Amino acid sequence: MLSSLFTRRPDVQDSALLWTPPGTTVVQRYRNTLGPLEGAIVLVYTSASERSSSCGAACLGCTYRAARNRRRIRLTETEAADLANAHAAHCRAINRGVPALPDDADAAQTVRTRLLSKRPHGPSPHLVHLTDFIEDRVDLQRDNDFIKQAMFEIARTEGDFLKAAPAYSGSTGTRFLVQPHPPRK
Repeated sequence: MLSSLFTRRPDVQDSALLWTPPGTTVVQRYRNTLGPLEGAIVLVYTSASERSSSCGAACLGCTYRAARNRRRIRLTETEAADLANAHAAHCRAINRGVPALPDDADAAQTVRTRLLSKRPHGPSPHLVHLTDFIEDRVDLQRDNDFIKQAMFEIARTEGDFLKAAPAYSGSTGTRFLVQPHPPRK
């Protein structure tokens, strides 16, 4: 009877430690330490359905997100890991746990916001790639199909902002073009 009072119980596993956002493949995890406390987890990830070399880094304790280097080029896994490790070493945020799954309307708004950031000021439209959303993957928690459907809906309702066009000859699918800002009068 006394032996049951002193049995060792396994430590509770931190759910954020092994969490993978839907629509991503986490390739590395880093964790900062705050003295005796365990701090936030920094993920290095890529899109789950794309065989892309583009990676991102995201901290689950603060708002840190990285998908491009200083020269505005998409991150390789090595570059993303270096940024994640550097952020984990200096971040003082505590672990907030697994972020809440946004509803579809909020996720669609995140897609629209990213498209708006890609809107060019010159005369040519901007061709949208799914890798343009790598920075948003942890916040979106959605796969490529959701992003494409959200873009189809935006193209249907806001044709002066986003246009859907057939893919280049010889391939199937659709390409999306963010239209330039209207000229100033």
